Amino acid sequence: MSRGQLLRRRREQGFVGRESQRSLFAQNLSRNDPEAPFVFYLHDLGGVGKSTLLRQWREAARATGALTALVEGNDVHGVPDVLTELARQLSAATDSPLRKFEEAVKAYRSRQVTVAANGAGPEAGGGGASLPSRFAVQAVVGGAGVLIPGGSVVGAMANQEALARGLDRAWDATAGRGRREPQGDVTGLSEAFVAELDRMSEDWPRIVLFFDTWERSGPYLDGWLPRLVENEQVPFPANVILVLAGRDELSPREWEPLREADAVCDVPLEVFTREETQALLARHGVSDPEVVDAVERVSGGLPLLVDLLAQTTPESVASMENRGDLVDVVVDRFLQWIEDPHQRETVLVCSLAQELNEDIFTALASPEGQQLWGWLCGQSFVSGHGDYKQYHAVVRASMLHRMRTSSPQRWRELHGRLAEAQGVQLTAVEEELTTEWIARRGG
Repeated sequence: MSRGQLLRRRREQGFVGRESQRSLFAQNLSRNDPEAPFVFYLHDLGGVGKSTLLRQWREAARATGALTALVEGNDVHGVPDVLTELARQLSAATDSPLRKFEEAVKAYRSRQVTVAANGAGPEAGGGGASLPSRFAVQAVVGGAGVLIPGGSVVGAMANQEALARGLDRAWDATAGRGRREPQGDVTGLSEAFVAELDRMSEDWPRIVLFFDTWERSGPYLDGWLPRLVENEQVPFPANVILVLAGRDELSPREWEPLREADAVCDVPLEVFTREETQALLARHGVSDPEVVDAVERVSGGLPLLVDLLAQTTPESVASMENRGDLVDVVVDRFLQWIEDPHQRETVLVCSLAQELNEDIFTALASPEGQQLWGWLCGQSFVSGHGDYKQYHAVVRASMLHRMRTSSPQRWRELHGRLAEAQGVQLTAVEEELTTEWIARRGG
């Protein structure tokens, strides 16, 4: 395990609070009642600890022998993304390929490339393609094992904008005139995935699928996931549990049928109680009642801010009496607590990237901070299950404000480096795909 993973595991093992929510989920895992709720939805404002509790629930499920998989909103641009990531994790956990699903993916990609090619052409009025369409074309062309009729993968990459506009027109001409999803017809993918779930359900007592940051993935999945569960043609296994976490309420129109069947359990998260705040501070050696009062007052009981303040080990009430915006006060204090100037600089500059991977980190970090990737990933406000990491929005906004106002010139310079790094990544992907195509054509 990397240093960042070890730090994150240590932090999760030191998890405090949320006893009633953890007990609720544990009791449900121990029940063998087909009438019990099988959709759990953690929700409330940002910084309240949804993602952290979600991971606690996942560990609890694993401890009972359940098979689990987790997808995060920043990795989701449509149903195919979700299914592919879930399949990858389930296959790795069971050491067994999901062959039916793999075949369905190949057929889907071939169909999407053909749809894109047939619909490609100049757009009246010169408008650009939608962002979902661009994501779809990039994913399809990048992973397709077939060539676009009459062209090549190289030509497709050169005309991705035209292909994306073709997908826009194809979707507008079908039943997708309402909510546009960058996936077309995903029936084959969905049915193949459920068939794989059904096969695995015979060998596992339960399968628990986790979906984090639903406020990002919900626009793509709200209309799909409930229908997947209720599909009578391809029955959804009864021992599969779904756990979602997001800021907003679930769509009433899409989820009402499952609510009426008592299949959905809402789990709202409130800010920390005084007892929970006190317990977290005690783990950091802070026990003075007056300091606990000050932390509770400054943080408002928001777990993310309580955790950041706890890490600064405040020793007196005077040290907590700051003025200014709540979040800015906490972030400033947290940064002051980081004594290593290279660590402090790394935390700030890397906040510029909405999604951060090691290559982007290398482009943004100073030479002295290049070895801090693992350390950064272990910070409590950094999340991400796959290759990409993300700052918590509350903390990131404060750090960006601090950087933008303290040095506009530095701000522009870093944005230039970020744009250059992303351009390099795009060029590398295109070159790799071109090489693959040439190899398939025999040189």
